[in-house]
Amino acid sequence: MKVTTEARENRQIAVTIEVEPEQVEAAMARAARKLAQKHKIPGFRPGKAPRAVIERTLGKQALYEEVIDELGPLVYHDALEQQDIDPYGPGEMEDVQFEPLIFKLVVPLKPAANLGDYRSLRLPYEPPIVDEHDVEHQLEHLRENQAIVEPAGDVLADDNMVATLDIESTVEGKEFINQKGATITLSESLDPDAEVIDFSDQIIGLKPGEDKTFNLIVPDTDGYGDFRGKNAEFKAHLVELKKRELPALDDALAQTVGDFETLDALKAQIRSELARNLERQAEAAYSDKVIDAIVAQAAIEFPLQLVESETDSMIEHTEKRMKAQNLTMDQYLAALGKSKEEYRTELKPSAETRLRRGLALNQIIKEEGLTVSEEEVDQQINLMVESYGPQADAARKAFSNKEARAAIQIDLLSQAGVKRAVAIARGEAPALPETAPAAEPAMPAAEPTAPAAEAASPATEAAPAESA
Repeated sequence: MKVTTEARENRQIAVTIEVEPEQVEAAMARAARKLAQKHKIPGFRPGKAPRAVIERTLGKQALYEEVIDELGPLVYHDALEQQDIDPYGPGEMEDVQFEPLIFKLVVPLKPAANLGDYRSLRLPYEPPIVDEHDVEHQLEHLRENQAIVEPAGDVLADDNMVATLDIESTVEGKEFINQKGATITLSESLDPDAEVIDFSDQIIGLKPGEDKTFNLIVPDTDGYGDFRGKNAEFKAHLVELKKRELPALDDALAQTVGDFETLDALKAQIRSELARNLERQAEAAYSDKVIDAIVAQAAIEFPLQLVESETDSMIEHTEKRMKAQNLTMDQYLAALGKSKEEYRTELKPSAETRLRRGLALNQIIKEEGLTVSEEEVDQQINLMVESYGPQADAARKAFSNKEARAAIQIDLLSQAGVKRAVAIARGEAPALPETAPAAEPAMPAAEPTAPAAEAASPATEAAPAESA
């Protein structure tokens, strides 16, 4: 058997296998006997028709198909061993030639990530600052929640009143919004880009018992389906008005909404919560920026089959999410106005980005010698089950099976890899030992944004496949 190889881009290798004539001849003889058993040949008992008759009756191509089915996996396996090729997945048949019998296959290889001098990466980090306008906005929201609502009587509808309406409407003759007793808070400050219909401008100035007919353009958003962007004809009847009295912004309000003695104490608590939220958001954004910077300077290669695999994984995740919402994937695609093929094509760039990030993170974990112990997995499970209350024992059992523990370990490794990358970018990472660890990570890392409870990312190394 003669085997030649040729390196291809995207971590693939082309393998050409020329099978020895003697091996082909023996396989052809076996194929003829097999076909003689499978097919009824006129004038011959089952299995007794000579090879020449089989060829004339069924065609030589039928024999070759049997030979390919028999020899293909065998010579592929032998060729991989002969060339010391460690495939990352099944090989794909590219071509088959006859006389001589030649197989041409493309074999995917293990992804490779060269991060370059990633340890010299430095990115500035600026701690977020709480905007006092946000503090005031939160205070106003608390005031709104504490508002006293009471009948306004026979007065003109005005800003900040609560209106009760009976509404009828059509769009191009079709029934649109029809509702009795709808309540809205009137606002003079309408947002022209709002994604919901606001009747305030049409109702302000009316008295209870009055009617008004008017037209509005339906917002051009998915929530309105076929009506989006079209002209709607409305008839509204103002049933009742209520006035809203907001409490004063003082110590009494602080004492009403929580365990606060003063308004300043409430403001301090709001400011602290906003600071924590901003810090979490800033840290997440900075982490993404660091990983993206490492990916940008790295040389990362992977077989294209992995993009398909990651796309499959993303679609499966969406299907699970839709199922949890009692929707099918077909219904979701119909809402998007996309076919399965269009949706898949749309996902591929994101799939490739996830792969690159995951592979870069794997390489960081490997080069930094990061590991996660079984004790750390146990600690994480203990933290996770705390929120399950009476179901804690059942949750612990679910998290403790082999697959769940592996997923948790992957997530912890991913977190450790991101944390180390951030420390490097800030110039705070510990020095590496003179001899970097040779061992692979305990488990490959998931893509940085992968949920903890899900299975391994596509960057997870699979066992080599050994069949075409």
